[in-house]
Amino acid sequence: MYRSIQAGSLAFLLLTATLGVAQQNGTPVEGKLVKETFDAAFLDGNRAGYIHTSVRELERNGQKLYATRVYLELTLRRFQDVVRQQVESGTVETDAGKVTAVWMTQGLGKDQKLTLAGTVDGEQLVVKVSGPMNLERKIPWNDEVIGLYREQQIFKEKKAKPGDKFSYQHYEPMVNAVVTVQAVVKDFEAVEIGKTKRLLLRVETVPEKILTVQLPPTTFWLDKDLQVVRTQTDMPSLGQLSTLRTTKEVALSPVTPAQITDIGISQLIPLNRRIPRPHDTSAAVYKLTLPADEEPAKSIAADNRQKIENIKGKSFELHVRALRKPENVKEYGKPAEEFLKSNYFINSDDAKVQELAKKAVGAETDPWRKAQRIEKWVHDNMKILNFTEAMATADHVAKTLEGDCTEHAMLTAAMCRAAGIPARTAIGVIYVDLPKGPVFGYHMWTEVYVQGQWLGLDATLGRGFVGAGHIKITDHSWHETRSLAPLLPVMRVMLGKVAIEVVRVDNGD
Repeated sequence: MYRSIQAGSLAFLLLTATLGVAQQNGTPVEGKLVKETFDAAFLDGNRAGYIHTSVRELERNGQKLYATRVYLELTLRRFQDVVRQQVESGTVETDAGKVTAVWMTQGLGKDQKLTLAGTVDGEQLVVKVSGPMNLERKIPWNDEVIGLYREQQIFKEKKAKPGDKFSYQHYEPMVNAVVTVQAVVKDFEAVEIGKTKRLLLRVETVPEKILTVQLPPTTFWLDKDLQVVRTQTDMPSLGQLSTLRTTKEVALSPVTPAQITDIGISQLIPLNRRIPRPHDTSAAVYKLTLPADEEPAKSIAADNRQKIENIKGKSFELHVRALRKPENVKEYGKPAEEFLKSNYFINSDDAKVQELAKKAVGAETDPWRKAQRIEKWVHDNMKILNFTEAMATADHVAKTLEGDCTEHAMLTAAMCRAAGIPARTAIGVIYVDLPKGPVFGYHMWTEVYVQGQWLGLDATLGRGFVGAGHIKITDHSWHETRSLAPLLPVMRVMLGKVAIEVVRVDNGD
């Protein structure tokens, strides 16, 4: 069962969000190479990959430009799976530090990529996204936004010294927005670099909240020339990610996967006791504690299926019930149009998605039974494929019929919309029994709107409903979304260092 949990892939998606880079095979950048650095990357102290940064000088229309490419390669381990991820982003700047262009390519699924290219036009960045739907979006921009080249020089430019405080703005491709970063210069301290200790200047940076989510802070250590020598970021449920400036030979040397933290295990949330027949439960009460969150009760969704009660400090009770069929609702309106419209990820207008929806539904006309038939069809016809898919679009999944919980959820939602049933994805955690004990693992499923209420379906299980063994963190229609921003509420829960206890369970016996 745990093989269908999205914990590992979700960890990597959140990792790319924090780093502001995304999967790609490598974008060639022309021009004269003027600067090149290599950093070894570590997870929990074990070498897991490297970062290669290159700056090339270009000349266009008589203007000197600098194109900076940051490429990260990490080896990650999840249960029996080992995968090498390559991630990349870039900016183009003038010699005066003004950003003229940005780019990013996000790996979505097997042989599928989302490519983003943005050009600065006055006080806006015009971003074009390729893929199943060619999209364009304009976001506010100003000349204070710095690119990757200037960001490397920001501490030297500011002549950073102990006690200094300053902020700067940079573009965050994960959410397609400009983000402000606050920097505080601490003091010099002895830092172990290899087998020796060096006196380095410590700088702590904190990005502003994105969609109420505080991204992890990063600590930098600078040498006497105010150049970054070492960095450290505590990633949610992924471990401590650190980098160390080194030579090309050291950076590119092979890593040992067996020594790398298993993120499949590190992301699991242990429970105090087992739940018999967890997905048949009619109701359950859980105690959630988020010691590192300012407002823990606001980190979890509340709806007709789960309610937050008895808030005490950093803890609260979550009362969850199973909805096996629509309840009687006397009056209800129509859901927002976005839950029926085709979009980039849930592209229900795709011909293959439409074909599969008709095949699954057959002659059925009742909306709830139609949705259940779609869930069963996806469950019966998709091959579970772990950790090689990231967030494939529904049309892509309709062709491959493989993936983990995100692909099951996206295709189910798209087929439901194709059949005229409003749908969205739900993201949260699911109960799993492991030999070492019960846990909750991060997961995604589908919700459909029938007779005035949202009802859950999970195609990885194919049971025709969602029991009280699912805890929802958030949901999303993916309307006008060209990024993985809908996953950020999950990062908030991870950063809150969530702990879950089973208080009581009703199996409906």
